[in-house]
Amino acid sequence: MEPLPARVRRAITAHQLLRPRARIVVAVSGGADSVALLHLLAQLRAAWDLTLHIAHLDHRLRAASADDAEFVRALGTRWNISTTVEAKDVAAACAREGWSLEEGARRVRYAFLLDVARRCEADTIATAHTADDQAETVLMRLLRGTGLMGLRAIPMKRRLEACWIVRPLLEIWRREILEYLQAAGVTHRDDATNADPRFVRNRIRHELLPLLERDYNPNIKRALAQIAEQSHWDYAYLQDAAGRQWKRTVKVRPREVDLSIAAFRHQPPALQRQLLRRAIEQVTGDARAFEFRHWMEIQRLFLERPVGTLLDLPGGIQLRRERERVVCRLATPCAEEKSHGILPAPMNTPSLAEAPVPS
Repeated sequence: MEPLPARVRRAITAHQLLRPRARIVVAVSGGADSVALLHLLAQLRAAWDLTLHIAHLDHRLRAASADDAEFVRALGTRWNISTTVEAKDVAAACAREGWSLEEGARRVRYAFLLDVARRCEADTIATAHTADDQAETVLMRLLRGTGLMGLRAIPMKRRLEACWIVRPLLEIWRREILEYLQAAGVTHRDDATNADPRFVRNRIRHELLPLLERDYNPNIKRALAQIAEQSHWDYAYLQDAAGRQWKRTVKVRPREVDLSIAAFRHQPPALQRQLLRRAIEQVTGDARAFEFRHWMEIQRLFLERPVGTLLDLPGGIQLRRERERVVCRLATPCAEEKSHGILPAPMNTPSLAEAPVPS
């Protein structure tokens, strides 16, 4: 098999993850995956003229977290890489904002990484998600209920504000990373919370996936990762097709979007969903809170609801059925119209959402 460093370089080139002379913030927890990522990027530093900067966030969730921070700081000194280590009270932030612990940790972590990138004038943040993470994410989303968009799971590359988030190890399995570190004589830290059964992801990793491998399909993780890759390309095609129909179907106004009912009805359901998602994102910037039942009710609004029907949706989105169009807008607090067929936002976070997938 091709050596791991060569495979990572090939993935970086094939997916255009990094460019020569790039300034990169590397998220390093101290665990095996992130230490391997840093070690591999450090080997490319001279040839590609890369500027690396380590970012480590102490979430203050474990007694040993301060030791992890010191380990990462020492790693930066030993490998001559500038390092930012900060601590945040994630538990307090979760209590204040009503987030689950993992959702809050993810939000605080990415806000920290973006802040470090701004200070370093970096436009790329590298994280150490692996093929195992990808397989676990697909299975988690299947259990929770998802569509084609969710099955894409973790993207190899995505835009977050002014930065690109890249995952050079996304095609590498965790066992390969451990073998690589052992062969290179590189040490890492072990996070005890990765075995905590309170978290859904950990139960999937340590209980469900081993069961599926043993009793159903020894290659289940590879099959799940392939689902993510296939879904990525299928969804990209749908997005491209929806983009071609956008101008024919939608008219963007200040603070609202109008969708032509006649043009919408001529689209296949797969494109209808894409056009609706784009319209909602145009108004609010985020359609992640929408569930399948919401999409079905929106489609009924176009197909069978009477003129004047209002539909209130998560995130303060309101749709209004008119004679020839459906208007998508942010609901105003003073709205006095009577709503019909209203779907309220979910009151409780589903149990599987307590361990949101990395993105």
